Amino acid sequence: MSDRIDDMALFGDLPQLVHFEPEPARRFLNNAAEEYQKCLDSRDAEGIPSHLPRASGLLFGQVTGAEIIISDIEFVLNIRGDDEDVMDEFETIIAPQFGEVYRNPGRGFWCDEEGVFAAIRRQAANGLELMGSIHSHPDWHEIGPPHERTQELSELPTRMDEYLFRQSCWPVNVIWYVHTRDGVVAHRVAAWRPGPDQSDRLDLRIPAEIHEESEITGS
Repeated sequence: MSDRIDDMALFGDLPQLVHFEPEPARRFLNNAAEEYQKCLDSRDAEGIPSHLPRASGLLFGQVTGAEIIISDIEFVLNIRGDDEDVMDEFETIIAPQFGEVYRNPGRGFWCDEEGVFAAIRRQAANGLELMGSIHSHPDWHEIGPPHERTQELSELPTRMDEYLFRQSCWPVNVIWYVHTRDGVVAHRVAAWRPGPDQSDRLDLRIPAEIHEESEITGS
């Protein structure tokens, strides 16, 4: 009971329904698909790609009645492989706890703090608040190098995702899974809110027109 009270105290009575407007959904879909195609195009003679696709952004919007509306997205600089403090956290805390794959600087995403603050200021001028994050998962466990196929990815949060969701304490965290299904690039999408033990799945709505443009399931 005490865990649930702490969870409620953190997020109050924020709605469980998250509604994407078309423009931010389309922008992220295009970015995630472009990254995935770069991955496929980087495959060597044995079919192993060298480019690990990563798409990540910040979600901005408003709480309106019984739903959270996502109206914009900001792509912020990734400092995962450049910032010494971040690299040290991956090396000393994250990799030992969540797996050796995270010693690869291509795994994981860490937003530049100054970029986050700048994005918050820009969006505040438009009356929008930072609601959370969005990032892609590729089917790296199927197409990546054999030594990096140990962790199956999907639209579900990994243990590493759970860790980052709790660290940030943002109420909306979207995972956009990009994979190949029957020879076609397809997408599965889900939204999550951090809880005391594990994240809770939110009711995510993506506009029908985005579904019509791409192979999207799970939302």
